[in-house]
Amino acid sequence: MQSRALVVSLFLVLPGSLVAQDTPFRAGQWAAQFAGGFSSIGVIKFKSPTRALVLDVSVSGDHREEFAGDTVDTINSHAFIRVQLGRRVYRPVAEKIVAQHTLGFLVAFDHDASTNPFLGSTHSTQWGGGPFAEVGAVYLLTPHLGIGATGTASITYGRTSGKSFTGTKTSGWASTADAHIAFSATIFF
Repeated sequence: MQSRALVVSLFLVLPGSLVAQDTPFRAGQWAAQFAGGFSSIGVIKFKSPTRALVLDVSVSGDHREEFAGDTVDTINSHAFIRVQLGRRVYRPVAEKIVAQHTLGFLVAFDHDASTNPFLGSTHSTQWGGGPFAEVGAVYLLTPHLGIGATGTASITYGRTSGKSFTGTKTSGWASTADAHIAFSATIFF
């Protein structure tokens, strides 16, 4: 079983030049990729039938206010933006299935703010960046629509700054490793 997994893994990450170049894509073609609902939107520009540039933007946020009578009592806000730019290689695996892998760089911004009548207010901001890698596949429902899954791993370094409830200023750095799987839909133009 482990040898089968190793063979499949190697097949997905072998350079495209070692495998037949029969993808349905063409140089100059564009695509839009949506993952996680619409929290991640990507633009793909094909440079050849097997290679493309990918720009992906992930955005999330929330804002909550709690009231005491008619007055706002507590506020909590969070915003997150992540931008990835990478080079993707496509390779046919079977009829209507195309494997893909991407290598690139990402930058991220994260902001949190809270206000509480008993504790005061606090906020923190973090900027970060680093390399990422993706491995996945797309099943082509039609020549213009595909669904797929992608596993992403990234390593980031970031700087943080903020102010605590007591008014103390904070700053620091963090290095993080992240891995996740996302399901996507891609429209090819």
